[in-house]
Amino acid sequence: MVLKIQEVRTMVEEDLLAKSNVVGLGIGYKEVGGKETTDLCIHVYVEKKLPKAELVPEALVPETVQGLPTDVIEVGVIEAQTYTACVRPARPGYSIGHYRITAGTFGCLVRGCGCGQTYILSNNHVLANSNQARIGDAILQPGPYDHAQCQPRVIARLAAFIPINFGKGHYNLVDAALARPLSNQLIIPYFPNGTLPSGTKAARLGMNVFKFGRTTQFTRGRVRGIDVVVGVRYGGGRVAYFRNQILTTNMSRGGDSGSLLLSADGYAVGLLFAGSSRVTIHNNIHNVLIALRVKLITS
Repeated sequence: MVLKIQEVRTMVEEDLLAKSNVVGLGIGYKEVGGKETTDLCIHVYVEKKLPKAELVPEALVPETVQGLPTDVIEVGVIEAQTYTACVRPARPGYSIGHYRITAGTFGCLVRGCGCGQTYILSNNHVLANSNQARIGDAILQPGPYDHAQCQPRVIARLAAFIPINFGKGHYNLVDAALARPLSNQLIIPYFPNGTLPSGTKAARLGMNVFKFGRTTQFTRGRVRGIDVVVGVRYGGGRVAYFRNQILTTNMSRGGDSGSLLLSADGYAVGLLFAGSSRVTIHNNIHNVLIALRVKLITS
């Protein structure tokens, strides 16, 4: 059933995303009377849900497409997004960032598939200043916005990033980057609760999840949408469109970008990179690891 909905969603994607106020599409369970059912449908995400009488005909979302039900869900404005102290060794969940940004989150440690080198994983917009950085640039812990006294403040150098393509017609899978620690003595792989990721698994609807992040620290959530297509604002009027994303209940604020999304039993499922006052958006962790040619450090 999910495969059929994916096929239909792809077929109608361009038409639905062209409607005013629509910011994304996904697959999820239909809500009736404010309660979630077990009926699969195509989620249509809008910044603000308006009465039909206030919408021009072209902006109306059909109740069904290709025989499948739709559900219009208000998510607010989706934007790219504390553990703010200096910590040595630095660890996942804490503040980190390129020297020219504000601050984001140290996601986890990974290892290069070919070289065995240890890297810090986070977002492009956290470690590479949304494409504007150069390889070798300084990475600070905590991030520049967090004025903690810390020596050395520079703990890593930018090693790689996946460029973000901006504008309609250019789709992305990940907002991801790597930083190479100056020394392995400056970092540890353990989350603030002393655990490590157990491995990876695919997100599924209704999955209970959690994360550790710079701003909201430890939060729990639930997967509400999979195979999500969404537009994300990056400031300066720039919007980037992403495919195959995970949408959860709201579990973040600005500065939590880069957090690793984990299942209740400790498996990595996503990389947090954007959100609104209502929802949080995550890259599929498998896409992140494949794009950067790395694997999680789990022991």
